[in-house]
Amino acid sequence: MDYLPELAHNGHNWTTYASSVLCAISDEGLMGFLVGSERRPTHPAELIGRGEGWTPQTDDEREEVAAWQAADQSWTQRNVMVNYTIVSSIPD
Repeated sequence: MDYLPELAHNGHNWTTYASSVLCAISDEGLMGFLVGSERRPTHPAELIGRGEGWTPQTDDEREEVAAWQAADQSWTQRNVMVNYTIVSSIPD
């Protein structure tokens, strides 16, 4: 993400800061994390019909868990990018 202005301690540049953060996040295609439309993938064990203690028993179920792990890792990395973009330019 491009350079972002640091938020001033007194917040006087809030409008510029907020606009820059939103543009940077939007440019990366990550606005869904701010508006709530980019939801974390659901673990296969949490799907309807699978109770507590469910473990994959078949090759298809193991592939389903592996696909979830990849999707969850991708979601986590993109979520971290959004959080970092917001907090990295806020002063201590």
